[in-house]
Amino acid sequence: MKVRSVTVYRAQLAAMKEAAAHAILMVRVETDVGIAGVGEIGLAYGAGGRGAAEIVLELARGYVIGKDPFRTEAIHDAMRRKTFWGHVPGPIFGAAISAIDQALWDIKGKALNQPVHVLLGGACRDALRMYCNGWYRSLGEPEAYAEAARGVVARGFDAMKFDPMKLDRGGKGAYPNRRIERSHERLAISRVEAVREAVGPDVDILVEMHGNMWPMDSIHFGKQVARFDPFFLEEVADAEDAEAARQVAEGTGLPIAAGERLCTPVEFRRFFELRAINVAQPDMGIAGGFTGVRAIAALAHAHSIYIQPHNCGGPVSTAACIHLSFSIPNFLIQEVFPVWPEDDRLDLVDDPYERRIERGQMALPTRPGLGIEPNMDYLARCESIQA
Repeated sequence: MKVRSVTVYRAQLAAMKEAAAHAILMVRVETDVGIAGVGEIGLAYGAGGRGAAEIVLELARGYVIGKDPFRTEAIHDAMRRKTFWGHVPGPIFGAAISAIDQALWDIKGKALNQPVHVLLGGACRDALRMYCNGWYRSLGEPEAYAEAARGVVARGFDAMKFDPMKLDRGGKGAYPNRRIERSHERLAISRVEAVREAVGPDVDILVEMHGNMWPMDSIHFGKQVARFDPFFLEEVADAEDAEAARQVAEGTGLPIAAGERLCTPVEFRRFFELRAINVAQPDMGIAGGFTGVRAIAALAHAHSIYIQPHNCGGPVSTAACIHLSFSIPNFLIQEVFPVWPEDDRLDLVDDPYERRIERGQMALPTRPGLGIEPNMDYLARCESIQA
C-alpha cells in the first residue's frame, strides 16, 4: 500500500460575532488500495491557514506520495529533519506536518480495522471527562454568564472554560494588551464570581487568559480569583515565555496550563524543566499530530505533568484529540466545543464526536481509524488543492 494523493479542502465559515471568520482545513490522504484518511490543519482561526495548506502539498510531493503510510515515524521525521525549516517548524509548518500525520494514522487504523487509540497502545480509561468551551459568546454582564453557565451544567457538563476578559460589557471583543484596565479587571472578576455562584462548588471552572497579559497583571488578577477555586489559569503570559508562566504560578499559587501555541517537545521541555506549568496543552493540529504529541505527552509524564489536548477547530481535530487522550496515562480533561451556532462545521463528517457526548463524558470509540468519515458532498462545495 502506497500513498497516491493528498488533497486539502478549505471550508470557509461565517464570522463569529466577536471574532474573525473561521476556515476549517481538512487534509485527505488517499492510498492506491482505496483507503483514505483525514487530518485537520490546526489553524481554523487567525492567520496562516492558506500557508499551511500550501506546505501540505510541498511535503506531500517530497515526503509522502509513494510512501508506505504505515511508516508514520519515518515520514514524520523526514518532514521535520529534511526540510530545513522543519527543524523549528512553528505553528504554520507544524500544522501541515500535523494534518498529514493524523491522516496517516487514520489510514493505518482503517487498514487494520482498529481504532487509532488501540494502535497507540490501547485505552487507559473507559471514558473521557470533557469540559465545555464556546458557551459564553457575545455575553456582557456577569448575570448573563451565570445564566449561561447554568445551561452548561444542565447539559451534563461538570467542567467549563471561559475567558472573563475576552469581551467588554456589551459583549464585543476586548482582549487586554499586556496591561489590563482596572475597570475591565473588576468586570472579569465579577464574571468569575457569578459563574462560581451559579454552578456551585462541585463544578470545575477553567479560566482562560489567552496570553494577553504580562506577569504583574496576571498575578494581580489571579490572586483575586483564587477564592473562586479555578481548576487552572490558562496562558497567563506570552505563549513562549516559560519564565513568566513560572512567575505567575509562584505569585498566585494556582495551577497553570499552557502550550496550545507550542509545536515541539523541545519547546515544551523548557516549561517542564522550570516547573512553569501543571497542565500541558499541545494542539494535535500544530504540534505534530499523533507522532509529535505523544512524544510531548511522554515527556510531560516524566515531569509529572498532565496533558489536556487543545481543541478549537473542526470535528477532525476533536476526533484526533479524543483518540490521543484515551491512549495516554497522564490525560487530565478534554476540551470540546459541543455546539457551533454560527456555522455547520460539524457536518464536515458523518458522525462528529461533539454529538456523542453524554453527561459530559465521551465513551471509548470503537470504529476503525479516527472513527469518522468525511462528508464528500460537503467537501465538493469547498475550495480544494491537490498534490
